[in-house]
Amino acid sequence: MIKHAGALIAVTLLIAGCATSKPFWAKPNISADDTYTELSECRFKVGVSKVDDSDKDLLVAHCMRGKGFRLLANQS
Repeated sequence: MIKHAGALIAVTLLIAGCATSKPFWAKPNISADDTYTELSECRFKVGVSKVDDSDKDLLVAHCMRGKGFRLLANQS
């Protein structure tokens, strides 16, 4: 899990460094409101679980990817 966390952090930093704004979750044919709802659900599920704070972002990312979403850089 540590290897996956490091890879996720590296990719996130790379995307953040290339983008002018924060990366966002996207899935074809899903509205921004529905994406927000799915992200909120993932954050809630991870928030009520008994895991270290340092693992929460990774678990939210796994949850979103499990729902078919991808983290993308903003195309400004």
